[in-house]
Amino acid sequence: MSAEPRPAVAAPDDGPVAAAVHGLAEAGGEIVGDVVDATREAAEAVKRQGETVAEAAQQAMEVTAQAAEVAETHTAVSTGARVGFFLDGLLHALMGWAGLQLVWLGRSSSTADESGALIGIAHSLGGRAVLWVAFAGFVVVAVWNLARGITGRHCRTRMKRFEHAADGIAYATVAWSAAAFAVGAGQTSRQSTVGMTRTMLALPGGVLLVVGTGLAVVGVGAFSIWSGVSRDFLVDLATRPGRVVVAVGILGFVARGIVYGVVGALFVAAAWTHDVHQATGIDGALHVMQGVPGGEAMLTVLSVGLIAFGIYLMTRARHLLA
Repeated sequence: MSAEPRPAVAAPDDGPVAAAVHGLAEAGGEIVGDVVDATREAAEAVKRQGETVAEAAQQAMEVTAQAAEVAETHTAVSTGARVGFFLDGLLHALMGWAGLQLVWLGRSSSTADESGALIGIAHSLGGRAVLWVAFAGFVVVAVWNLARGITGRHCRTRMKRFEHAADGIAYATVAWSAAAFAVGAGQTSRQSTVGMTRTMLALPGGVLLVVGTGLAVVGVGAFSIWSGVSRDFLVDLATRPGRVVVAVGILGFVARGIVYGVVGALFVAAAWTHDVHQATGIDGALHVMQGVPGGEAMLTVLSVGLIAFGIYLMTRARHLLA
């Protein structure tokens, strides 16, 4: 008796599940493909945008360089720069004279800084007109220095370009002060320095900011001393002056550098003690030096040095390397 064949067991009907899985796989593949395509398109758009920005920046740099070259070499700018350097020399001579008054009289008719010199000019006959001339001259000197920093003409090193750029900013500040005193709204350097220090200390990380400012001023002073000792300042003159002018320039740059070093140290002291009144600018620095042992002799030498620096600036106005 033969066994009857067993009926085949039907496999579970997995057709709908497989179809669903297959559909999900296809949908996932499409989504991934869409994401990849979108990412690629976004990357290409960013690349194109970056190229556009870089091209625009390059064009802006070229235009700026061309404008700087025109500004630097234009006769009117050179003439205005001569006026500005001469007037800045006058300011430094007045600062030095105020310092000598501190030694000889125990007081001075003005503060021994640029603001004091500007106030003295403002109170003289026709002083406000002179201040407007000074404003124009200092603006031109600022433009001239910034242009030279951009173009790099007559700059043997990057440090020299940086020096011109820093001088441009400094002259822009002096120009602002001259205009402020011309309209009767100026502040003394002591007031503006104390106010600036107070503002910086109130900011997050203000102590470090004030210390950094002080160290930067010390760096400017050190560079000024180096310029004097190495006679690097002679490269800014079209013709080599006589030995007397060279000696005057050395004394002027070294004296200015020492004064700036003390000013920077006072910024650091203000940050350390949180006493904003210690940051008092050049006038305060000269008063501090007056109070140390041998300070009167030092103050005399530095005041004469500031006058010497003023004479150098007047010489530079005459022998400007245009």
